[in-house]
Amino acid sequence: MWFLYHNREISYRAAMQLTVSRRQAALYEQKGFKQNIWDELVEEGNRLRREIKLVSEEYDVDWDEKEEAGEDVKKALREERKKEKDDDDGEKEKKKDSD
Repeated sequence: MWFLYHNREISYRAAMQLTVSRRQAALYEQKGFKQNIWDELVEEGNRLRREIKLVSEEYDVDWDEKEEAGEDVKKALREERKKEKDDDDGEKEKKKDSD
């Protein structure tokens, strides 16, 4: 039945991918996230990184993006990772309590 409806091979992975991508798209739409704009920004960032790397190679300079990040950027990344970890820990606690 699954194959006839979705015209895809029957597998757990296919079912998960389909449901996750639909849920993800619904959440993006609900929050006003524009996937196409995000993809363009990521592409532009990657293009700029390649360009910087080429220029640095022309001038025989070792360029490491991580070293170039200012302390503000590093601090923001640490805080974001800590927040994500705390959120994950909170979800695990809620799950344990409900079990």
